Amino acid sequence: MSGSKLWVTAGLALAINGGSLLGMGFGSAGGVARSIECKHEIAHAIENARALKWAVENPPFKIGQGLPGWAYT
Repeated sequence: MSGSKLWVTAGLALAINGGSLLGMGFGSAGGVARSIECKHEIAHAIENARALKWAVENPPFKIGQGLPGWAYT
């Protein structure tokens, strides 16, 4: 990375996270990333809970029973 690009990157990082680093703000890139990650984990937990509920309410078929509406010959 050249010198000017490094200073631009450092300036942007300071502008984005400067307030939170000084204790004057709560909005930072890390906070946004944690929020997105938390929402993603909540969505997975809801999906897993629904799948588990469906699995409990619908037991597996017995051997030889087959799927409803299907005729095995």
